Amino acid sequence: MRFTTQIQVRSYEVGADGFLHHGHLARYALQAGVLVTHALGVDAAWYEAHGVFFVVRGLRIVFESGARDEETLNIETWLSAARRARGYREVVITSARDGRRIAGAQLDWVYVDRATLRPARMPAEMLDRVPLAADMACPQTWQAGEPVGAPHLHQRVVEHRDLDALRHVNTAVYLEWCEQAWHEATGRAPGDARGHQLEFLRSAALGDCVTLVTQLTSTGVWRQEIQRAGETLATNLCRAGS
Repeated sequence: MRFTTQIQVRSYEVGADGFLHHGHLARYALQAGVLVTHALGVDAAWYEAHGVFFVVRGLRIVFESGARDEETLNIETWLSAARRARGYREVVITSARDGRRIAGAQLDWVYVDRATLRPARMPAEMLDRVPLAADMACPQTWQAGEPVGAPHLHQRVVEHRDLDALRHVNTAVYLEWCEQAWHEATGRAPGDARGHQLEFLRSAALGDCVTLVTQLTSTGVWRQEIQRAGETLATNLCRAGS
C-alpha cells in the first residue's frame, strides 16, 4: 500500500538560509507513518487499548534539494519490509510545484509491548492490510573510515521540549542535535549536511546530560556518538555536501 499526502511548509519551519530545516523533514517522514496507520483505523487509542506502540530504531535520510516557505510538498510512503516485530518504512518527499525530489528516508520501526518494553510480534491482520513494495527511498549507504584529527565535544541537557508522547527524545531532535554538533565541529551551516544514518540503542530521559562526540573519518563521512556518562545512546553517520 502506497500512501500519499501533502503538507505546506510554514514560515517558522524555515531557517536563516531560506530553506526548510532538516529536522522538520524528519518530522514529516515520521508523521507519514502515523497517517498511514490512522488511514487503516489504527490510531493512538488502538495502540493504547492493545498495550503496544511503535518506536524508531533507525533513521536514514538523504537531502537532495531544499524546500522554501509556503511550498507544498508531496509525501509518498510505503513499507519495504516487515517481519515479526520490525518493519522498514520508505518515505519520498517531492515538490508539488515542479516535482523535484526534496528528500528520501527510511525508518526502521520496532513494535513494542508497553508492559515489558520488549519487541512484540505484529498481528497478522495488521501486516495483511499493508502489502509490501520492495523499492527503497534511499538505497545508498555510506561508511565511516579511520578517525581523522581530534573529535569535537558538544554537551547538552535533555529538556521537556525534546520529549515525545512516550517521554523519549524525539527522533528529529536527535538529528537536530547532530547537525548542531557538526556545525560547531566544521563551521559549516547545518543545511550543508546531505544525509544522516542514525541508529538508536538506548533512550535518553528528561534531565540527562548527554555528550555528542563528532569525528571526521578517512572516507569523508563524519561519525557521531551520543553518550550519557560514557554509555552510547545513539550513533550517526553524517555525510556533507561538496
